[in-house]
Amino acid sequence: SLLRQSAEARQLLASEPSFDLGGALDVRETVKLAAIGKVLDPPVLVDIQNTLAAARSLRRSLSPRAGELPLLWGIAEAMVELPDVERNIGSCLSPTAEVLDSASARLAGLRRQLKEKRQELLSHLEAVVKSRRAQKFIQEPLVTEREGRYVIPVKAEMRREIKGIVHDISNTGATVFMEPWSTVELGNELRQLIVEERQEVERILTALSNEVGAHQ
Repeated sequence: SLLRQSAEARQLLASEPSFDLGGALDVRETVKLAAIGKVLDPPVLVDIQNTLAAARSLRRSLSPRAGELPLLWGIAEAMVELPDVERNIGSCLSPTAEVLDSASARLAGLRRQLKEKRQELLSHLEAVVKSRRAQKFIQEPLVTEREGRYVIPVKAEMRREIKGIVHDISNTGATVFMEPWSTVELGNELRQLIVEERQEVERILTALSNEVGAHQ
């Protein structure tokens, strides 16, 4: 039987030298994990999508040749196509495994708010570092990030000139990275949106993983 399968495979490759298995991968272990409730990472979900697409393509290319390649068709015929799973992963994840804005209306809305809030915060801080008053206490006129908060570099000896929260100190001790009180609330709102966006991404990945696991 295996020899006859090999003979059919040689026959297939002789007539179609470019025939291959596409993007098929061995996803059995990850699918098994999804079936017991593990949330799969985006690259793993994309691997599963590519494997489903390859199986579908393989099955459809062998179908017209079922008569001449009965053993290979016997294997391919048993493959279950899951177009909904394939399509759902594709509508939520890009081929490079990025979670798309279009994955949900809520995610698109949160990301839009995030962009606007981040721009509002940066504009406020840039106005601070460029102000005439700031020239005496700012180490350099830039806005940077420390521990997820946007801060400005303040000369250590001038730190009491500005009211705010110290988030970091440079290795030399000459610069403290401060979040002015005037932007703390904006920073809090930004952090809240970041957490909500992360939770929505997790919800989307959970739903996709559950769907994969249901078809183990």
